[in-house]
Amino acid sequence: MALEQLTSVPGNILVVDDTQENLEVLSALLELEGYEVRMAINGEMALMGVEAEPPDLILLDIMMPDLDGYEVCQRLKSHPKTKALPIIFISALDDVFDKVKAFQAGAVDYISKPFQAEEVLARVKNQLTIANLEKSLRQKNALLNKQNEQLHQIVEERRELVTSLQEMEEKSRQMFDQAIIGIYQRSPEGRYFKLNDALAQIYGYVSAQDWLDDPDVHQKLPYVDDQQWPRFLQMVDKQGFVKNLVGQVYRADGTQTRICESARPVISPEGQLLYYEGFVFEIPVK
Repeated sequence: MALEQLTSVPGNILVVDDTQENLEVLSALLELEGYEVRMAINGEMALMGVEAEPPDLILLDIMMPDLDGYEVCQRLKSHPKTKALPIIFISALDDVFDKVKAFQAGAVDYISKPFQAEEVLARVKNQLTIANLEKSLRQKNALLNKQNEQLHQIVEERRELVTSLQEMEEKSRQMFDQAIIGIYQRSPEGRYFKLNDALAQIYGYVSAQDWLDDPDVHQKLPYVDDQQWPRFLQMVDKQGFVKNLVGQVYRADGTQTRICESARPVISPEGQLLYYEGFVFEIPVK
């Protein structure tokens, strides 16, 4: 199977976290990339969800009440039906001991909170691609037990894939290791009415309340280019959502910064546009 085919296969992802906001942010981030996402608010729900329909990948929080992420991972790895499921831990625990314990429990990767959008996407794609490759290898090995030359070709493809993924992940980390994720809700006219502190800080404010208390931010949109908002609306009209729209915005002190944003419209049952919800990350200056 060609490298391009392996890296383009979408995945079914189960996100497990006892914080609703984390679930919603991760779900929105992954769904905009074309993944099918299911959510579980605790460990027991996660185990039931896996039993009903095993996902292709699990993003698993560690610190959860009753049944923590380590126990969930160990249970899945002890069962023949689920032991091969790739599990990525996402946790605020960042000590070496915690990471070692995560890998000992059976995790394939570890992402520290606060997570960064591009890192999450890179690691998810990495593990899904490897999982697809391993599945492909198992199928091929069953058919090619005695054909050593073809088996050698598969091994070479694996080496090429791993090298490519490592290079891609390193480039992604270098570009976005300073990025923070801002979350917002804005009116159909583009005015922000709800945002988190991270977004306010991208725009040069101390907090979301500091932003909302500034009368100047309600007078005009923050884009440097007057055509940026029309481009936003054109993307929504054409494809139903906004994905990776890059532009310049003004900060509180009048300086400019470069952002990338993704968003989707929220529609009422009657078909009326209520507002847009989305997320933003700042593109660091190289």
